Amino acid sequence: MKQLTKLFAVIALMVFTSTAFAEQLGLQMAHLNNYAAKSKSSSGGGKAFEGKGSKQISIGVGLSSYIGAFGKGGYRGYNGRGFYGAGFWYSGTLSVQAEFGVHDYVGVGLVTGLGGRAYVGGGGGVLYVPVGVIANFHFLQLIADKKGVAVADKLDVYAGLNFGTGLGVVRTKGVGSDVTGIIFAGPQVGVKYFFNSKIGVYGEVGYGKSVFEAGVSIKL
Repeated sequence: MKQLTKLFAVIALMVFTSTAFAEQLGLQMAHLNNYAAKSKSSSGGGKAFEGKGSKQISIGVGLSSYIGAFGKGGYRGYNGRGFYGAGFWYSGTLSVQAEFGVHDYVGVGLVTGLGGRAYVGGGGGVLYVPVGVIANFHFLQLIADKKGVAVADKLDVYAGLNFGTGLGVVRTKGVGSDVTGIIFAGPQVGVKYFFNSKIGVYGEVGYGKSVFEAGVSIKL
């Protein structure tokens, strides 16, 4: 009888100890899960393009293409045939562009920079200060949301249009300097990859503000 009583006491102690341990373990796991959730929400993580209300600035270097120039003598297409038959005048450019999310998948913004080129044969050159607008559709973000995958957390693929004007300071050897206006317009396709929640790199190809361009993107 005494042995049976001892056995029941041991079993009761084991059950009590196991229950208390399980409860303690459950509380610890709950605290751990809450901490992980808070850490994730406070880490500043998100999608490469964060949609409406987001802000990004990109700084890069590349090659721009301008349709034509206008000034005292009127408009002149850069191949000499006027606007509708115009070719493109290329310029190395340091570009600064800001994009603001106005929709889950659409951003609009401004672009400016500093560029120029020298005339062949050393007869002078042109200094450009472009100012324009951009609009991009971030279609990888749309695909990622529809498919429920995380590919767009770091990677952003987009396409859009650009349009703008600006100043051109023309220096011709033996003639002097003149100030003109410029016009540019065209499409762009780009890719951005973010290393963390703030800093990434990008590349673009197209016409207008960038024939090709690469640089750094920063989320604000």
